[in-house]
Amino acid sequence: MTTKWGRTVAAGAMVLLVSSCSMMSEEQKAVELRRAGEQGAEAHVALLAESAVRAPEVCLTNYKRFTGGAPWDEPYSATADWISLHGDHFVDSCVAGKPRVPNP
Repeated sequence: MTTKWGRTVAAGAMVLLVSSCSMMSEEQKAVELRRAGEQGAEAHVALLAESAVRAPEVCLTNYKRFTGGAPWDEPYSATADWISLHGDHFVDSCVAGKPRVPNP
C-alpha cells in the first residue's frame, strides 16, 4: 500500500514538473503583454507622483522595479526576443501613460 501511494505521488510530481516546464502559449504571452502594459501605465502615474520624467530611459531603468522582469517563455528561461517585447510594452505604456495593447 505504501509502495503504490509512493508511486502515485512520484507520478503526480513528474506530471507537475513536466507541465511547469512547458513553453508559454501565445494566449499566455498576450496576457503577460497586457499585464506589462498595465504595469507601465501604473509606473507612469507613480513616476509622475515622484516628479520623475517619463522618458524611455527612465521607464526602462524602472522596468524591473514595477514588473520584476519578463516571465519565462521557455522552460527554465526567457528568450531575448521575449524579454525585449515584454520590456517594449512596459516602456511604451510607461511613457504614454496608457497600456499598450498587444497585436493579435
